Amino acid sequence: MGIRQENGLTALELIVTMAVIAILLAAGVPAIENYALNLRMRTAMDMLVSDLAQARSHAISHNVQTVICPAAENNDCSAEAAWNDGWILFTDLNADRHKQESEPLLKHGGTVELLNINSSDSRRSLRFYPNGTAPGSNTSILFCDGRGTSHANTVKLSNSGRIRTQAYAGEPTEICP
Repeated sequence: MGIRQENGLTALELIVTMAVIAILLAAGVPAIENYALNLRMRTAMDMLVSDLAQARSHAISHNVQTVICPAAENNDCSAEAAWNDGWILFTDLNADRHKQESEPLLKHGGTVELLNINSSDSRRSLRFYPNGTAPGSNTSILFCDGRGTSHANTVKLSNSGRIRTQAYAGEPTEICP
C-alpha cells in the first residue's frame, strides 16, 4: 500500500497566514486612509483653482468684472468666510459683488465634505477685473481637515491675478487646530 498524501492546511499554517495578513493590513490601512485624505484635499483645491482661473479668464475674454465667492442658499454670496458649502462664479455687471437675477451665474461649485475651507473675513468674495487683476489685498484660502495644520494647504491669489497653491506654514487656527 502506498502512502496517502493530504492536500489540506494545518491549523498552525492557517493561524500564521492570518497573522501575516493582519500585520500587513494594520500597516497598510493608515497609509491608505492618509492617501484618501490627501486626495480629497487636492481634489477640492484643484476645483477651486480651476474655478478661479475660469473667473479670471471670463473677466478678460468678456471684458467684464467677474466674482467668485462662498455660496449662500439663495445663489448669492455668503456673509461667512467658509467655502465648505461650495462657491458661485458670476458676472458682476453692476460691480456690487452680489449676484442679482439679471447677472449670469457661470458656475456653482458643490459642497466639499470633511474639509474646512476658509478665506479671511476681509476677502470673502474675490473679483477679477477685465485686465485679469484681482483688486484688494493678496489673499489665502485655507484648506484643512482633521489632521490639523501639519497637513493644511492654501490657495493664494495675488493682486495681479496669479493663483497658486502651497503648504500652510502658519499657526494653528480655530478652523485648523
